[in-house]
Amino acid sequence: MKKKLFALIAFTGLFGLQSQAQMSIYDNDFGVANPLNCDSLAVASTTNFVDMGGNYLPNTDETITFCPNLTMGSKVSITFATNIGFEFNIDPTDTIYIYDGPDITAPLIGAYNSATNINGFNVQASFVNNPTGCLTVRFVSDGANEGTGWVANVACGDLAQPFYPHLEAFVGGVNGVGPNIMNPIDTGYVDVCFGDSILLVAKPLFPYSFENTGTGYSQNTNNCDYTWTIGGVGVFSSEDDSLWFLPPARQGYFVDLRILDPFPQPARITCKVRVSQLPIFAGTGPIDDTVCLGLQTELIGGVTPTDTVGVAVPPGSFGIGGVFAGLTPLPDGTGVQYETTIGITGLNGGTVTSPNDITSICLDIEHSYIGDIEIALTCPNGTTVSLMNAFNQAGGLIAGGCGNGISTFLGNDTNLDGGAPGSPTWTYCFSEVNATTTSICANAIAATNIITNDYGFPSMDPSFVYAPDGSFSDFIGCPLDGPWTVTVQDNQGVDDGYIFQWTINFDAALYPEPETYQNEIVTDFWTNDPTIISGQSDTAIVVVPNTPGSHSYTYNVTDDFGCSYDTTVVIFTLPQPTIFPDTLACFQNFNVQGTTAFAGGVWTASDTCVHFNPSNTALNPSIWTTVPGTYTVTFTDNACGTAVSSDIFYPGSAYTQVLDTVLCVGVSYVINAQANPNILNYSWNTGETGPSITVLSPGDYIVTSSNECYTHSDTATIGNKVCDIAVPNIITLSSLSGNNIFFIEYEGVKTFECTILNRWGNLIYEYTDPAGGWDGRTKGGDLVDEGTYFYMIKAELESGEELTKQGFVQVYH
Repeated sequence: MKKKLFALIAFTGLFGLQSQAQMSIYDNDFGVANPLNCDSLAVASTTNFVDMGGNYLPNTDETITFCPNLTMGSKVSITFATNIGFEFNIDPTDTIYIYDGPDITAPLIGAYNSATNINGFNVQASFVNNPTGCLTVRFVSDGANEGTGWVANVACGDLAQPFYPHLEAFVGGVNGVGPNIMNPIDTGYVDVCFGDSILLVAKPLFPYSFENTGTGYSQNTNNCDYTWTIGGVGVFSSEDDSLWFLPPARQGYFVDLRILDPFPQPARITCKVRVSQLPIFAGTGPIDDTVCLGLQTELIGGVTPTDTVGVAVPPGSFGIGGVFAGLTPLPDGTGVQYETTIGITGLNGGTVTSPNDITSICLDIEHSYIGDIEIALTCPNGTTVSLMNAFNQAGGLIAGGCGNGISTFLGNDTNLDGGAPGSPTWTYCFSEVNATTTSICANAIAATNIITNDYGFPSMDPSFVYAPDGSFSDFIGCPLDGPWTVTVQDNQGVDDGYIFQWTINFDAALYPEPETYQNEIVTDFWTNDPTIISGQSDTAIVVVPNTPGSHSYTYNVTDDFGCSYDTTVVIFTLPQPTIFPDTLACFQNFNVQGTTAFAGGVWTASDTCVHFNPSNTALNPSIWTTVPGTYTVTFTDNACGTAVSSDIFYPGSAYTQVLDTVLCVGVSYVINAQANPNILNYSWNTGETGPSITVLSPGDYIVTSSNECYTHSDTATIGNKVCDIAVPNIITLSSLSGNNIFFIEYEGVKTFECTILNRWGNLIYEYTDPAGGWDGRTKGGDLVDEGTYFYMIKAELESGEELTKQGFVQVYH
């Protein structure tokens, strides 16, 4: 609409289409009590403020104040320009003074003339110190030389109201309850444990909102849009001022919050989330992971500054985040350059080596007429490359240009000066390596890739990636780190716009290693256990497990994020070897079974007559001997040298013997089995037990002896006989007769006594063995005289019968 109006102005006169009277420096003030009609000025959308018409007068000192009707707009802006209906010709000896307020006591914004600002200038009332929104213009001329004056534009409306983003973070709280853990506040670190949910809460301040000042537009947390960009996770857009974030991995996350107020004006704030790194407990453990029962071992933790052998904490790292610049208004063209800069850091002093190093430049921008606009990118060493140049007249930012007759718009512009921009904003990207079409100029001239915006105006299609007018090759050799600046120059008036934000994106290969962080262990301890015998308060402990099997010990650490970790160290305590209990073995051999030992062992015996088959290192050998008895055998395990012993009893034979005999008729007899210490039991065929029995009659008497292993039987045959004594009554001690000894015949004599007396009763001889006799001699050995001698015999038979017999013996020589 604006450029078409200018064409009509050319035919109808400078002021012919104004819906509000022209304003002159000589007019009455439009002060607080008599403010401007902002709505009328916005509709007029053309020049409306002059010096006086024609050349201004010498020795002039005139002042006029422009205040907005605060119900219609919050701030006044004034554009002085040199083309398309504008005029700006102020002699260098004369000056326009602009004050930021309702009179000349307000702060001076600047002093201007054609020497200081050859193409004009643009000013607007500030927010910080000017709640009235007024601008005061004072014009002073001397008597030397005069210019032709000015034809300018005064506008008022609701401009973008500065606001200040703030950001808080809470862990474990509900709806912001609890302490803000971001340190330092707003843009610091949010340090959490893995698994913690973080509540990020935007708390922007709106000091110039309608709610706070009674003018301007409504600006509060509820009517803003919030875009949360979390590096490596995604972008989350909503009207909610808070976001729950559960970090999916143990790493760092750049959080970029873009707050878009209703203007729409963006503000940006960033913070960093750092997730505690999982400690590596590889160095935590026992000196020996297998120990013998009753022996001690040492467990190593170690995380103190002087003892770090046990736990290693790996570094955490961040992904690459984006870079954005904020809102830059582009007022009516005066040839003034408007700049917005991004400071790039962290690329380690690298330089551009290829046009492909810059993958894209993207701008959220609107402007109501591209035929007079120039956009350029300047790198840190001052090299400038044109992104878009549609202005081909003198005084441009960059020589050349595709012509100022192009009436196509950029973005979703409303074509209303001094007011709010269109919504939503459109994004235009420029790239050599990723371009999907030619330059904006080329498309505009060819009338390609043009669509109608939401307000009915033709505008360049933002869905394409446009090639820049210049070449990014010009940036080769330019430092990557430093200020990168987008410059926009609007060369003609009665059109304006905004850069809402812009980004520059470099090839990912240029980025160095991302930022890292390092957790530190601040406390550590071993969980109490009764088998810890020393070092409980140290990182190294001594333990003595008291039972065989697995024993667990827990080592606990807490890092500087307050996150606790533990690891369990397992020690295996070797059981003592086990063998058979005391036992008995028959046939001098015992086959061992059930021996347990962690790593085998060696058998030994208490006597050399004990042998092991196949060897004494077999776990379950046969143990044998040739000599009965009780022997102690010992097994000593190889792992710990622990010895266990048992007794093996090898019983001897149960051999016994009973004797045959003949008994006097009627005589009882005790049969005694031969004694043997190995025998435990005797049994007889008579049903009796014990080592002996008494018998009264003849027969076969069988005894069976036995012990734990053996049995043996033997038979005693018992016969009968008649027991008595037969005594001769005469002997002849003559060898010729052959009867030269006095003896008796006997059977079954138990005791016996025989005495020989002479006829005078004198004792001649005596003997007690019934098998003995008398050979006719005295006790002294002398032969007795022939004659008669008497004998007397007293005997007891085996049957117990006592016999007394006497008689005489006739001795002959």
